Amino acid sequence: MVLRSKIIDVTRKPRKCPVCGERVVDIIYGTGDMTEFEFFMKYRRDGMMGGDNIPRRPPIWACVCGCRRFRKVNEDGTDAPVKVKMLKDIRKKPARLINWETTAASESMEAGRLEDLHKYEVEVETELGEKGTLYITACNVDDAEQEAKEIVNSGLSGLEGNVCVSTKVKELKETVKVDQ
Repeated sequence: MVLRSKIIDVTRKPRKCPVCGERVVDIIYGTGDMTEFEFFMKYRRDGMMGGDNIPRRPPIWACVCGCRRFRKVNEDGTDAPVKVKMLKDIRKKPARLINWETTAASESMEAGRLEDLHKYEVEVETELGEKGTLYITACNVDDAEQEAKEIVNSGLSGLEGNVCVSTKVKELKETVKVDQ
């Protein structure tokens, strides 16, 4: 049996893993015990957690399933100078990049009642005065407003505050797209 290294030397970031075909993401160092899910919910980005210890020849990309990591090298195979991604340098992507879906919208979709689905933009404000915008697929305005409050109150919005004190709901006139 031939054992293959879990770290593959590459000259540039691969689009997908040559072993499993999954997409390749950045490895984020300085993350402590943070999980990929916690990182995604806080920063709204994909990434693999590299922990606090940075190896001498660090891999800088990883397959999302974790089967392989990738180290950047020069064309001649020598180590390329790299700057590792550190958690302290990562900025959050805006919450508007996530399209949330209510339970009622999911049920309508499963039942084939696509005409019931509407897309809403919900501006929320927390008890700390923070403001954010959420995009929610829902069956009606009340459904979207309730979902926005639950997202903020459960801490999934990425905002520091966890009490939603106000909402402003606006229906978007775009068509809800359904993946089939």
